[in-house]
Amino acid sequence: MRPAGWVLLGAASGLLAPATVLARPPEVMACAVKAAPPGIEERVADALLTPGTPASNATQADVRAITDACAYDQLLTMPQHEAYFSYSWGRMGRDALDARLAAEGIGSAVIDRALDIGPGNTNNPAAEVTKGDLRIVGEALDAAGKAQASVTSRGWQLITAWITATAMMFSGQRDLE
Repeated sequence: MRPAGWVLLGAASGLLAPATVLARPPEVMACAVKAAPPGIEERVADALLTPGTPASNATQADVRAITDACAYDQLLTMPQHEAYFSYSWGRMGRDALDARLAAEGIGSAVIDRALDIGPGNTNNPAAEVTKGDLRIVGEALDAAGKAQASVTSRGWQLITAWITATAMMFSGQRDLE
């Protein structure tokens, strides 16, 4: 029986309170990443950098189809489908953006620490990236030895996309737990 089935069985039998929530096992969370065709992470990163374009919309539709298939397979509820899409979109984006940031000489860990986002941090999802967020990241880059004045406009776009992807990933993960 799948993990989601255990929750349903436990709730139906009275062994678990109906509001009991169990963390999703790693294989459930990784389903979309494993099922995605090669190169989709790069397309998601491109979509995060150019939202609302026809290519971005097509990538979203492709990822939505993958995440919906996984969500149905894992017996997720309809509201969880959206959370799973958000988690997967953010995770795929982070996977590709990390290398792009490194190519610009920007460590993604510096961004995560500066904004208290990423694995092991508070991950307060933001509705949008603010100038204050970018100022904090700039100061953190200076402290880490990467002069913020040396960051190209492309670098700042990547930083903004990283923050957006991270917020989506951890917001979706939180909504699934």
